[in-house]
Amino acid sequence: MYFKAQQPVILASQSPRRSELLEMLGFDFRVIPSKKEEPKPEQFQNALNYVLNCAEVKAADVAIKNPDAVVIGSDTVVVCDGEILLKPEDKKQAIEYLHKLSGRSHEVITAVSVKAGNSGMQFHETTEVTFFDLPDSWIEAYTNTDDPYDKAGAYGIQTLSGLFVEKINGDYNAVVGLPIARLARKLSDAGWISLSGSRVEC
Repeated sequence: MYFKAQQPVILASQSPRRSELLEMLGFDFRVIPSKKEEPKPEQFQNALNYVLNCAEVKAADVAIKNPDAVVIGSDTVVVCDGEILLKPEDKKQAIEYLHKLSGRSHEVITAVSVKAGNSGMQFHETTEVTFFDLPDSWIEAYTNTDDPYDKAGAYGIQTLSGLFVEKINGDYNAVVGLPIARLARKLSDAGWISLSGSRVEC
């Protein structure tokens, strides 16, 4: 099945993973990343407030220049023992993050903000992710690749570092970067998209 959009849709994120997930719904959309600087985590009481604000900033920045579009902003953070693990700045920090996550559970919070003219909504998904114990040799080999450095917490569940994951409790796609099943329902309930039919595949 696939959907049609009732008005232009913009994804306010340059993440290829979010684009791939949004493509599942079947309608055309534009990618216009926000150029607004994200706030600092220390400005907020907790990780949830922080990630909701980041998603809101992205969506609002793009929506103000595109008032006739449905604009989707999203942000993802990894949280371990209350500490927000953003994208690692260098190899040393990536190794530090992965040692913290090794052999234990952490939270991945993905927030979504949608703006459409004077209307809007926000929601989030929290998923518990548990890592196997990671051998130092695996951490070293992985951090020698380019993969960790554009991902919160220094790993991506959909890439080779998915081998680190023992189990998850929650929405897999939210860990990837966009809770697409819930987003589809929210957009449909708001009347911004509608079911269009079924693709026939040979």
